[in-house]
Amino acid sequence: MHVTYEGQVDLDSIEDPVERDSIIAQIQNFGQTPSRLERRPFPQRIVVSAFKEKGVDFSALPSLATLTPPLCLVGAPQRVYLQVSTVDTCKVGMIGQIDSSVGDMCYVKGQLVGVGRTCALILPSRKYYRFGGPNNGVSVHVAMTSARYREVNKVLSIHDGMHRGPISVAKPSLNGLWLVTGGIDSTVRVWKYNSQNMQLQATLCGHDGGRITCLDVSTTFGSIVTGGTDGKILVWDLRTLTFLRQLNHTPSAPCSSHDESSKCFPVKSVSINHKNGNIVTLVHSTLLVFDINGNVVARQHKDEVFQGNDLPSCAIATDCPEWMEFGICAVSGHLNGHVRLWGIDYDSKLLILRHVLQERVHSCPITALRVSGDKQDTLLVGDASGKISACTTLRLDQLEAIELNSIVAEVTGVDYDRDEEY
Repeated sequence: MHVTYEGQVDLDSIEDPVERDSIIAQIQNFGQTPSRLERRPFPQRIVVSAFKEKGVDFSALPSLATLTPPLCLVGAPQRVYLQVSTVDTCKVGMIGQIDSSVGDMCYVKGQLVGVGRTCALILPSRKYYRFGGPNNGVSVHVAMTSARYREVNKVLSIHDGMHRGPISVAKPSLNGLWLVTGGIDSTVRVWKYNSQNMQLQATLCGHDGGRITCLDVSTTFGSIVTGGTDGKILVWDLRTLTFLRQLNHTPSAPCSSHDESSKCFPVKSVSINHKNGNIVTLVHSTLLVFDINGNVVARQHKDEVFQGNDLPSCAIATDCPEWMEFGICAVSGHLNGHVRLWGIDYDSKLLILRHVLQERVHSCPITALRVSGDKQDTLLVGDASGKISACTTLRLDQLEAIELNSIVAEVTGVDYDRDEEY
């Protein structure tokens, strides 16, 4: 309140008694703002850094790990350095599937588990949903063995007739309490899953025919995002189970069966950032990031167009907050097996390509991506052949001497010999 500052008010010059009493009351209520807090300078803020004048302080790395953006090098967040740690083949939920495509993955206690493309993992309980069958519903299966369930793929429960047609996509919430399903009839249904019971909460209608191709749900922000073959991306409120808005993704044009010049691109991926509510969308070859209110945060540069075998096939958001300047906000998988990591330039509102995975583990279309770990330091990748891999983030002390010296020289301008004692 401006009247609390020293010398801002001359009460003797105020003639109106009502105004004078009002200002006195404000001053008494808010108090007097001190003209000086301290007579000595405030101590300088301590900024923890791994780089010192004479080299690298590896002892600072554990404290820097929690401040490192997703998938960035611990100690040097301006760099992205991922190393393939595990390669395996998807074996769970593949029975009856016409192809070998991976649908979902998880990484628990060093064990990499992938499930088929018509499956979705329930992370807290280590189970998975299987959908797409003629029963127009889902079944719940064991994904990982435990003391209670010793048989992988064992059927725990079956839920028939959840849609009027086959379910085309299903997504459980991270806490496993909600399940959102999309059908070939363009409807979206929201369910509460409690042990053996599946309770319908709402049927959401807004897509113009065709099947639902992708969806995501966030209990943190109480939102659901859905995409379909009609090119629409719709946002729904999980708390009220009502429509909120449609995201305007420019590459998609309105579908029209009477106008062949009007081409509609199905939505390939939608993904929610659980830290800030941003939504990553992929339509045809264009990746966009929207904020929670539907405004465009960043888009690809107009000159960065993917074509042919390099087209992106899927994309996910990481849980990177805005304040992490060098953070990876999105990951895209491509038809040729490439995996690209993207950051945001908030000034230009453009997506910046930060890194391309160098180790070519995958050579066919990427069908599933997930960022795992409490610190978002593991990237899981699955492809159409059933191959799955885990890439982990490294720390400065895990780099080879040549790579470490290159980074130190880049940051400090001084060559560093790791063999010398710091």
